[in-house]
This record gives sequence, C-alpha cells and structure tokens, in this order.
Amino acid sequence: MRPLVAKIDLDALRHNYRLACECAPHSQSVAVIKADAYGHGAVECARALEGLAPALAVACIEEALTLRHAGIQAPIVLLEGIFEASELALVDEHRLWMAVHTDWQLEALLAFTPRQPIPVWLKVDSGMHRLGFSPQRAEQVWQVLSQAPQVTALHLMSHFASADAEDAGYLQQQMTTLQALAERLNAPCVWPTRPLPWPILLPMVAGTAQASCCMAAIHWRCQTPYRAS
Repeated sequence: MRPLVAKIDLDALRHNYRLACECAPHSQSVAVIKADAYGHGAVECARALEGLAPALAVACIEEALTLRHAGIQAPIVLLEGIFEASELALVDEHRLWMAVHTDWQLEALLAFTPRQPIPVWLKVDSGMHRLGFSPQRAEQVWQVLSQAPQVTALHLMSHFASADAEDAGYLQQQMTTLQALAERLNAPCVWPTRPLPWPILLPMVAGTAQASCCMAAIHWRCQTPYRAS
C-alpha cells in the first residue's frame, strides 16, 4: 500500500461554503456531501458545515443514516430519493427530505402513511436526461403531490448538465425550462437566480472550480480543502 495520506482542512471547507453563499446572498445553499463527501469524510464535513448550511444532501438512505447515527441533526435531502418502498419508514423515522423522480417512487409515497408529512423535492428533467420527470409529466405529478397528505414543503428541483462550461447556452436553456415550469405552477424550485427558499444545490467539498459552480471570477478565491502527504 502506498504511504499516502490526505489531510482535510475543514477551515478551508467552511471558507469555500461561505464564498459560494456570497454568490447568491438572497438564497440558501445546500451542502452536498454524497459519496463520503466526495472522499473527504461525510461525517467530519457534516459536523463542520452543520452550523452554516441550512441542509445537507446525500445520494441515498445509507449515507443519510450514517450522518444521523453520528449525531447530525440538520435536515438531510435524499437526492435520488428512495431505492425501494421499505426505505420510506426510515425516511419518516429520521425526518429526512426526499426527491421524487420516478412514477414508482410516487406510487410508493402515496401508498405510505408517515407519522408526519415528508418534505418532497420533485425532480424535473430540464435537459440532462439522467433522472427526473419531463416538464409535462412534472406538472401532473406536482398536482398530485400538492394535494397528498403525505407531503409537505413541496419544491421543484433539477440537475444541470454543465455548471462550469465557458459556453453557458445549454445551461441557460435548462434554467429557462425550469423557470417556465415553476411559474406555471407557482412553485418554489431549485433555481440559481431567484430568492426562493431552496434555490441552489452545491457540491461544496470538492475544492475545485466545479465546486463553486457560480462564476469564473471567484474560482481563484477558493481554497483547496485537502492536501496529500
């Protein structure tokens, strides 16, 4: 085994989070720490950011439970929602928020009786073509979820295919698609320019230009949160 150690600078991590927040001063930024915080240590990063970020985000229930078992009490969003219906009991027990991006997730949620309504982010495929409902189908699903007793704090969300390309044309197309849908539904959404409750998802621990995903002018101010030795 190679004698390589990565030392994580949590002060740099907090600095980068605050810097990203400066780009959207009227919004709130969720700290995405999926995949063990991109190899930086999810629990340690969550503890460092819990007092700063209004919510954390992970990919799946296992990652969320790791944080809860470590004592993290901040809201946690499951960016890919549930992978099987039985996970809804854990979502309810541990007060998690969840994305809904497929019909089977929708059906499972509507068949479930939580102890308290679950905050839901409805994922729209605005152009990345990986996960999410088409804008047309999302309108139908929104109407169903907005009337469901299982659901509270319903928001739209989407995933941009490119956040740091010099040509922002495709990004603008996706933003326009999402904005138009949000306006038709009068819905709060993950939207990077409007002062809505949850408008930005940022992978805050990567320490790269992509992690800032705001504007090229601020990349030089980011601090690398790790160093190898």
